[in-house]
Amino acid sequence: MTLSLLGTMLGYMTVSSYTPGPGNILAMNTTTKFGWKKSKRLILGICCGYLCVQFLCTLTLYCLNHVLEPALAILKYIGAVYMLWLSFHIIRSHPQTTTQEKTPTFQTGFLLQLVNVKIYFYIMTLLTVYLIPNIKSLVGLFVSGIGIVSFGSIACLAWAALGLQLQGTYVKHFKIINFILGLFLLYCVWNIIRS
Repeated sequence: MTLSLLGTMLGYMTVSSYTPGPGNILAMNTTTKFGWKKSKRLILGICCGYLCVQFLCTLTLYCLNHVLEPALAILKYIGAVYMLWLSFHIIRSHPQTTTQEKTPTFQTGFLLQLVNVKIYFYIMTLLTVYLIPNIKSLVGLFVSGIGIVSFGSIACLAWAALGLQLQGTYVKHFKIINFILGLFLLYCVWNIIRS
């Protein structure tokens, strides 16, 4: 891979990883609402889900490239429905005032990533445009995938850290913050459906 191609790949990874998406928004919203200690499991679930999706995409593209397009079309709508539900859940949520509210779970973060169409398209683009033309072995693609997951996980942690910084502000202005985050997700849904 040329240095120029590597530079454009890193630029694409940076923009795609750090722009708002379902995982980043959920990580920020959860740490804002619950703090780091109660949010760790959810964030770990997001990162592990990311790893699972990376593995599945790499294996699928490497072995079953001809089946990929119909599967993505179906997943696109499933992901849009889930993101729509998530956006309304965020818009309607309030700061935690009692211990009765459900603590964020690993499963929630993991399942979000399994239907997060943004990372499927992100990973597929990286694989088809940058990696598969330059890396011929499955092991090489998996090793590259670990780097991609690490990069995305760092972005998720950055959004979670932003959520921690906003905790005090969130308690005072939770309605507007949740509304804005919910709108980001609705925008993601709109882009998924129209693509």
